[in-house]
Amino acid sequence: MLEQDNEILIHIRNVYGEDKAYPVCERAKLFADIAGTKTLRPADLNCIQKLGYKIVLKQQEWRG
Repeated sequence: MLEQDNEILIHIRNVYGEDKAYPVCERAKLFADIAGTKTLRPADLNCIQKLGYKIVLKQQEWRG
């Protein structure tokens, strides 16, 4: 899935009962680098949205 110029792609993973937003695309990884974290916190995602970016969730694939 290719993201648009105004989108970032993240994957949500539940870690010990807490949802974590992991960056998938290069742009999302750069935002995590700016935040100084491996994941993007809800406050980070809110700021990214305020900058005009759309947050897109990567869907999990079935591996049967």
